[in-house]
Amino acid sequence: MNSHAEFPLLAQQLHAAALAPAEPPADLWTRIEQAHAQRVVRRTRWRYAGGALTVALLCALIGAGGHWYPRAPAGDETIDWQARAQALELQLAALDRTPTSATIADAGDVEADLARVDRLLQTAYEHDAYTNELVPLWKRRSELLNTLLVARKQGLALARI
Repeated sequence: MNSHAEFPLLAQQLHAAALAPAEPPADLWTRIEQAHAQRVVRRTRWRYAGGALTVALLCALIGAGGHWYPRAPAGDETIDWQARAQALELQLAALDRTPTSATIADAGDVEADLARVDRLLQTAYEHDAYTNELVPLWKRRSELLNTLLVARKQGLALARI
């Protein structure tokens, strides 16, 4: 037989085989379903991991409790000046209600300082001041209230030096 004659027949057979529909492997759909399920599981794990990381970060920030703000000076850390000032203010109010308490003629300077500190505190809170800015103001307010309280208890006249 002529080899040239076989070539067109062979080409025709190959062409027909290429055009014939090929049967997919029997496990094709199973592999597709498994691959899809793995992608879904992987995405779900990443979502849970991202959520867990977000929760952990929020817990860390909340647990820090504002410690990322500049800290107050070392000596004043243990004193809650705001609470102390409020307690002194209550004592002053109670003392003012008693009929025997003496009025102080020269307390104007201390009260003016107290009003100035109150304005500074109000401004600080309006501008979201840090703790290291608030503590000295509350300390000063507490000192002024204590001076007024002691003077009123003892009936002293205050004088500025």
